[in-house]
Amino acid sequence: MEEARLAELLLNAVAGPAAATVVSLLCIIGFGWFMIKHLLPRQDRFIDDFVKESRANRKVFVDAVEIMGRRLDKVEENLDDIHKDISEIKFIIKEKS
Repeated sequence: MEEARLAELLLNAVAGPAAATVVSLLCIIGFGWFMIKHLLPRQDRFIDDFVKESRANRKVFVDAVEIMGRRLDKVEENLDDIHKDISEIKFIIKEKS
């Protein structure tokens, strides 16, 4: 009879709320270990790659803006030349009138 009672107590200890708590804690610890070992390094690599790509994109953008600025300067110079030519044409037309 004592063996049956001991088996019943052991079964209750293994299948009871204490065992569920231990199993839950082991699952949480295991998941935390998995995250630290596998998921976080991947996330770090992803962030590093993202930052590198962003820097490269920013450099391309800055270069494009500089090129556009130089082209705009040329357009302004051409507009000044056109304005001078139109002024001369107006002056010539006024003289002939």
